[in-house]
Amino acid sequence: MAKIAESTLQQIKARLSISEVVSDYVTLSSRGGRLWGLCPFHEERTPSFSVVDQEGFYYCFSCKKGGSVFDFIMEMEKVPFHEAVKMLAQRTGVELEEETPAQRAQRDLSENLYELYGRIAGSFAYLLKSGSSGSYARSYLKKRNVAVPMWDTFLLGYAPRDGSWLYQFLKKQHYSDELLAQSGLFSQKNPTYPLFVDRLIFPIRNWQGKVVAFGGRDLSNTSKAKYINTPETVIYSKKHNLFGLYESLDTIKQERKAILCEGNFDVVALHQAGFTNAMAPLGTSFTPEQGKLLHRYCDTVEILFDNDRAGQEATAKALLIAQDLGMVNRVLALTSANDPSELIERGSEEALRKELSSSLDGFRFLLNAQLHSHDASTAKGKARVFNRLKPYLRVTHSEIERQELIKTLSDLLDIDEASIHEEYSKEQAPKKPAVEQDVQPITPLNPASISPDYYLMLTVANNRELYLKTRTSIGFESLNDPKAHELYEALEQAAREDSLASSEYLLQLLDSEQVKSDLSSSFGLAEFRNEPHKILNEGLLRIRLRSWEKKRQSNKRLLDITQLEGNDSEAIEELLKERLEIEEEIARIKQELE
Repeated sequence: MAKIAESTLQQIKARLSISEVVSDYVTLSSRGGRLWGLCPFHEERTPSFSVVDQEGFYYCFSCKKGGSVFDFIMEMEKVPFHEAVKMLAQRTGVELEEETPAQRAQRDLSENLYELYGRIAGSFAYLLKSGSSGSYARSYLKKRNVAVPMWDTFLLGYAPRDGSWLYQFLKKQHYSDELLAQSGLFSQKNPTYPLFVDRLIFPIRNWQGKVVAFGGRDLSNTSKAKYINTPETVIYSKKHNLFGLYESLDTIKQERKAILCEGNFDVVALHQAGFTNAMAPLGTSFTPEQGKLLHRYCDTVEILFDNDRAGQEATAKALLIAQDLGMVNRVLALTSANDPSELIERGSEEALRKELSSSLDGFRFLLNAQLHSHDASTAKGKARVFNRLKPYLRVTHSEIERQELIKTLSDLLDIDEASIHEEYSKEQAPKKPAVEQDVQPITPLNPASISPDYYLMLTVANNRELYLKTRTSIGFESLNDPKAHELYEALEQAAREDSLASSEYLLQLLDSEQVKSDLSSSFGLAEFRNEPHKILNEGLLRIRLRSWEKKRQSNKRLLDITQLEGNDSEAIEELLKERLEIEEEIARIKQELE
C-alpha cells in the first residue's frame, strides 16, 4: 500500500480540529485551558481524558493512552492507519490520490449507496406525507396515534404497493443495474422487484445521520414477514447499528443514559412521550458490537423489553453485555401494557411517563427473576439461583463491585460469603470478554461433528412447525452451544413476528455468517427432515439428562459442605433424599435413551 504523503495529513488536520472528531464519541467540557471528558478507552467516573486543539493531541492521565487525531480514530474504530486517514479524508474532502483502483471502487460504491439511500428515504417520506398511494399508511399511523412530528423526526415513509415503481423511478434517475443489484433494495430472485412493497418504512441511520438501511412494516396483511430489514451491504451491518441511535444522540450525550427497547414503534412511542434517548436493536437481540457503539456516548443503559420469556432472556443477555462493558445497567418494566407503543396508541403518554419513572438494578432484576422461579428456602433452590447469577458475576470486572454483589447474594440467600466465594472460584476459567470475539473462517457443515444441541436446533429450523409445539420444552438456558443459542433466538424472533414460514427471513435474523451458512446447507440435507419427531424427542431427553446431571453435581457440592459443617442433620437428610431422587431420574432418562 502506498505511503500517504505528509501534505495530505496536514491538509486533514488543517480542516478538522481534533476536538471536533473526539466530540463525536466523548462529551467534552472546558477546564483550565483544556477540554476534558470521560475516557472512552476505560471505565471511569471522574474525567481524566484531555484534548488540546492547539497541539492536536489527546491524552488520558489514567490509562496513559494518547496521540493524534489519526491515533484516536484507529483506537475507536479499530482500523489501521490508512483506513483512519481515509475516514477523515472523506469527512474533510481531502483527496487520497494513492488509493488503489479496488479501494477507490469500494469507496465509490459506499458513497453511491449513501446517496441512493438518502434519495429514496426522501421519496418514501414524500409518498407517506403527500402521495395519494400513502393514504392508508397515513391512516394507519394516526390509528396508532403516532404524532406527525415523529414522522419527521424518524423520516418515516411509505413504499408503494406498485412493485414496478421503485425500479422505474431509479432508472429514470440514471442509476445502473449493477449498483441497484448491490443496494439490498431488490429481490435476489428478481432484480427489478423491490424488497419493500406496501410497507411503512423506518429509515435506519448510522451515528453520523446517514441513511444506511430501511426497516419495513407490512401493511397488506398478506406477507409472511410482518417486519423486514434491508440485508447487509457495504454500508450496513445490523449488529453494528441501532434504530434510533442518531435521533437520540443529543440526549444520551447530555444525560449519559440510553433506553434500549424492543421494536421500531416502541422507539417512536418513547420519543413521543419525551424519552428521547430510546433506541432498539435491529431484528435481533442486543449485540456486543451495538453495546460498544452505545458506550461511546453514555455509561448507563436501561432495558425495556417485553415481559414474555423471550423478552426476559433478551434482557438477561443485554444486561451481561452492558456489565461486561462496565456500563451501569438497569431494567424498566410496564405493568399496564405489553409495550410502549400500546400505551401511546391508547393516548396514555402520561401513563407511560409515570410507569417509567423508576428502574431496577440489573443484578437485582436477575436475582428477583430467579427467586420467583426457585424456592430459595431450600438448598437446591439456593444452588440454582446462584448458578443462574454466575454469568453476571463473571463479566463484572471490578473486584469491589463483585464483592458487593456476592454480599447481596449472601444476605438474600442466607449463605455464608466464604461459601459463595469458594463456589464461584471453582468453575472460573480464562475467558475472552463477550465484546471481543475472534473472527473464524466459515467451514462446511458436517452434521456428524456438530454438538447435539446445534443438531437439534437445525432440525427444528428445518421443521419449524415443531418449534411452536416444543418452545416450552427447549429453554434458551438449557442449550450449551452458542450457535444453538443464536438459532433459538432467531426462531423465537420469527415466531413472535408470525414469520416462521419464511426461510429467507429466518436467515436474515442471524448474525453469525457460520450459522447462516450451516442453516442454508441444512435446508439441502434430507437428514434434518427425516424423522424429526424422533430427533426432537431424543434431543429433549439429552437436554433433560444434562440438566439432572448438573443437579447431581450441585447436590454433591452442597452435601459435602453441609457434612463438613456437621451441625445440620436435617439439611443433610434433605440433601440425601434429593440425591436419591436425582439418581432415579437420571437412570430413568438413560433407560429411555437406550
